[in-house]
Formats: sequence, C-alpha cells, structure tokens
Amino acid sequence: MALTDRSIAFIGGGHITEIIVSNLTKTERVVPRRLIVSDPVKEKGHHLKKAYGISVAKDNKEAMVRGDFIFINVLPHVVGDIVEELKRNGLTDTKVIITVAAGIPMKTFEGLGNRLPVVRALPNPPSQVGMGIAALAFNTHVAENMKTDIFELFACLGEYVVVKEEQVNTIMALSSPTITYMLFQSLIDAGVRAGIDRDTATKVVYQTIAGSMEVFKTRQVPPYELINQASTPGGISIESLYTLETYAFKAGIMEAVDSAIKRAVELSRPV
Repeated sequence: MALTDRSIAFIGGGHITEIIVSNLTKTERVVPRRLIVSDPVKEKGHHLKKAYGISVAKDNKEAMVRGDFIFINVLPHVVGDIVEELKRNGLTDTKVIITVAAGIPMKTFEGLGNRLPVVRALPNPPSQVGMGIAALAFNTHVAENMKTDIFELFACLGEYVVVKEEQVNTIMALSSPTITYMLFQSLIDAGVRAGIDRDTATKVVYQTIAGSMEVFKTRQVPPYELINQASTPGGISIESLYTLETYAFKAGIMEAVDSAIKRAVELSRPV
C-alpha cells in the first residue's frame, strides 16, 4: 500500500499537527481528505479543515477507526488518557501508532495489543519549513512496508534518522535549534558592538552561516578540514579560534547538549 492510499489520523490538532499537515498537503504524497484530525477544541479542527482541506472527526474514536496511521500529538500528561481511550475502543495490529509526545516511551502503548506497531518520532522545529530532522524509533512489530510509508511521510518534513529508542533523547538535545540561534545572535551582537548596524550585521552573519553550511553540503568533508582551510597561519580566523578555545567554546556547547539530554531523561520518568 502506498502512502497515497493511507489514512492518517491525528489525535490532537495543535502546533505539531499543523506543521505535519501543512507539509504533507504541499506534496502529492497524500490525499488531504484522508488526513483526519480530532481535538476537543473544535476551532482547531475547523481551522485545519479550512486551511488544508482535511477531514475532522467528531471524536477520537472516529479518528482511530478511520486512520491507518494514528499520530498521538498531545501533551505528555494527556497521553495516559488517550491510551485508556484506545484500550476501550480496541485496536487491530494493522494500525500504526506514531507518538510525538515528548518523553513518552513506546512501552506506554504495549498494553494496547501484543503485536501493535508503534513508532516514536521526534521532528525538530525547522520541520515547519520542510528543513527539519526527525528521529524515528520502531518497535519490533513495525513491518518493512510500513516503514517505507513512514519514511516517505517524514521526508515531507525534511530528513530523518533511524535510531534506537534510548538514543531519542540525545537526538532531541542535538537537534534543537536554540544553540544555533544563540550563535547567530551572538555574532550579530558582535558586529553591532564593533559599530555595524544591526540589519547589516544580520545579513552578513546569516549569509556566512548559510554559505558555510552549503560548502559543507557540497564538499562533504569533516568540519575540522573546513576550519583548517579557512584559517591562514598567523591570520584573523586562527586568532578568533584561539580566543574561543580560551573560553572553552566547544566544551561549553558539549556540556549544554549533555545537560539537555539529562533534562530530557528526567522528563521521561514517570511522575
């Protein structure tokens, strides 16, 4: 079965659902009316229907019945209630649960069926413009043909990586754009401090970051090689690198990611 033949239900019609729906409907990989959303706030469903031409279910039960893939796009503290609702209505092992609820492990859904396929997915914020990276973890019941459709689905959001579930928290920390945005802002502020107006500094820094990433994408060489090539002996760039090393720049970033991983693990623990 191709992705165009699948019905995709979304339990929860919030921000992450709109990101997925908006990107899916820009392609020809899905039929908009086969995307079904259910949310207790009816205005959310009506907005998505009007904006993207998708279907709105009267309740979660209808969405579950109609969907081949069922996205669990709710806040973590609501997942328990959704699981109980799924239990009451029953699920066949032809359905696939895709949970994007942060910190909720796949074992949360084990009681729904002995062979129920479950996917834990984690798209990052740049997914909203189709430039994201999603971590995907599968339980043992997800068949290869299901994986093919799931890969096609998440390709609409950008790139994806398949990892073990215990690595999802690491990907969550590593794929957050906040450190990148902070680097972006810091370089802009450095330009302003040196006397350049903010608009000009922003343009220069943006193009430098975007261009640098394009060089990496084109040449596919390790970053340290690009750093070496851009650093003339006794020149300007090597001096800035020395200053960054003095302030333990790399160690600071590594510690920031490590602390984010630890926080993600804490949030994953049952209350």
